[in-house]
Amino acid sequence: MGSRVSYVLVRRRLLVTLAVFAFFMVYLVGRLAWIQFVQGEELQQKALAQWNRRLTVQPQRGSIYSRNGALLAGSATAESIVAIPSEVKDPAGYAQILAPILEMDADVLQERMERNMFEVFLKRKVDDDVARAVKELNLPGIRTTIESKRFYPHGNLASHVLGFVGIDEGLEGIEYYYEKDLKGKEGYIVYEADALGRELPDAIQAYLPPINGYDLILTIDEVIQHIVERELDKAMEEFAPEAAGVIAVDPKTGEVLALAARPDFYPQKYSEYPASVWRNPLISNSFEPGSTFKLVTISAALEEGVVSFHDGFFCPGYFTAGGRNVKCWSAGHGPQSIKEVLWNSCNPGFMSMGTRLGSKKLFDYIYAFGFGSKTGIDLPGEHTGILFNVETMTALDLAVTSFGQGNAVTPIQQVMTAAAIANGGKLMKPMIVKEIRNEEGEIVKKFEPQPIRQVITPETARELSEVLADGVERGSGVFAMVEGYRIAGKTGTAQKIAPGGGYLNNLFILSYVGFGPVDDPQIAIYVFVDGATRGSNWGGQVAGPVFKNIMTEVMRYWNIPPSTDVVLPRLPEEIEVPNLVNLTVTQAIDQAEAGGFGLRIVGQGEVILAQTPKPGAMVPHGATLIVHTGEGEGLEEEVTVPDLQGLSLREAGDLLAMVGLRLNARGSGIAVAQNPPAGTKVKAGSAITVEFSVPGND
Repeated sequence: MGSRVSYVLVRRRLLVTLAVFAFFMVYLVGRLAWIQFVQGEELQQKALAQWNRRLTVQPQRGSIYSRNGALLAGSATAESIVAIPSEVKDPAGYAQILAPILEMDADVLQERMERNMFEVFLKRKVDDDVARAVKELNLPGIRTTIESKRFYPHGNLASHVLGFVGIDEGLEGIEYYYEKDLKGKEGYIVYEADALGRELPDAIQAYLPPINGYDLILTIDEVIQHIVERELDKAMEEFAPEAAGVIAVDPKTGEVLALAARPDFYPQKYSEYPASVWRNPLISNSFEPGSTFKLVTISAALEEGVVSFHDGFFCPGYFTAGGRNVKCWSAGHGPQSIKEVLWNSCNPGFMSMGTRLGSKKLFDYIYAFGFGSKTGIDLPGEHTGILFNVETMTALDLAVTSFGQGNAVTPIQQVMTAAAIANGGKLMKPMIVKEIRNEEGEIVKKFEPQPIRQVITPETARELSEVLADGVERGSGVFAMVEGYRIAGKTGTAQKIAPGGGYLNNLFILSYVGFGPVDDPQIAIYVFVDGATRGSNWGGQVAGPVFKNIMTEVMRYWNIPPSTDVVLPRLPEEIEVPNLVNLTVTQAIDQAEAGGFGLRIVGQGEVILAQTPKPGAMVPHGATLIVHTGEGEGLEEEVTVPDLQGLSLREAGDLLAMVGLRLNARGSGIAVAQNPPAGTKVKAGSAITVEFSVPGND
């Protein structure tokens, strides 16, 4: 009996054990099957991740070329300092060693080396001597890697076009706008490593090469760009303005041939300049255009048949709008043809045209020429400008709009308007990039000229171009004339807006816009000089010569044969100084412009109280007149005394008059001494004592 109980108990225990074992085996097989067939791929990837390492390979950024193939922006190799945190044994100690070499804070370096990452950048794109110094330390876990570093072989040339690149992406200009095309696509290297991250010998590797960025071919002609920037530098030196800029376009295609502004910057050292300097004023800044805007009013009036160049207009010296008399700069031009209204820049004549057109019709043309909207140029930061609201504008608003006040426009809008008149009335979209190419030189994308709309008929455009060219060849237009070529153009002088509202009376935005040759226009150019503190306050005498010099050089560069019948008129050696006393500032500016004088305004008043030289004095053509308005006289104008050494008495007197100074002559012959010396700053209108001596006399 006892043995039977014992047998049953043993058997029961055996069955339980077998059941437990069977359950365990079923669970184990099931678990293995789950791992193999369900989790197998995921676990395999995790295992691979533990011994596989993946390194990113950066592509080479695409280059930027001029239309002639000159390299404007390229990429070279540069070394970056990286750390493998798993291999760094002493982050704090390494940080103290590396900090002075990398010129970084030791705490920052230590924090980076302690990150839970396979690889971390300590400092990117360092100079060769820095990379060499780090390598010589031979610190475990500290390595260098090759990256692409941007360079600009022409320094600051076209900086506002090119922009610049940060650590690894474009931040301004073309570099920013075409970032996706220039950047390329990253590649990678995969290799097997041990638990410490060290590469295993004969390990399996995979390599996906990067796709390098595309190259850009710009519309910019580097020769014209050099010409433009040289003339801008001269203007900055001569007139000491706050800023200046030039944009030149092909009127037939809208291609931008040159674009430059001052102050500018070196793209490779962009961080050394204030962010305000990076801004491209030729597309981002808007201001009242002044008389250059009269091109829009006259175009609309001719196209709508409101006036013809055979019509006449009587200027009484003012125009009544909204119950107010808006004065002309002249006491009254009297009877004129519409041609003379344009040549004389007669404000009442243009106010009459605008009023006859009406606000809706005039603004139809303003919009059609592209004002109030972006031109679509392929650069970042373009501004639309600011225009009156047609629905709420007054009769006075319409009147001042007609001659270029009250609205704010951009330089790019103004040059494209001139280009439209030059090409037969067609508004073109401005463009900076001609082609995108891959690294084999194959064209990936080609940009064709894009007409936006026909604004005026070819007949109207041609007629207006001829009359504008006639105007350049008369009177004050001589400062922008190019000998041997018929050039069409218009000056602009606009008072700057005061910070608290209203206008500043002694700071102006001076401009000139034109195109040529008139019979087959090849280039349209817009020049602005903002806030000149030396020289004239008149656009024709400041911006006009900049335009002239650029146009002259471009005609030579392109080997465009001159016309034999266009010769610079011989100016009178001396002209009589007009009486500007008791005129408003605006009237004085316009009268000086009409007479071919420069003008400097001292003070913040509205009316001229005194002038130098006195009315009736005989001075050289183009001499600068100094006028005083009474208010703010503490800010009296200072001019730089020129070097008179070796000049004749007549030449010295002429040169001093040109800058607003008087001659106190002693002796005769040529200048041998002067007081104050050349380069001295003196009050405008001061007398400079000059001693003259006949050569050969002791």
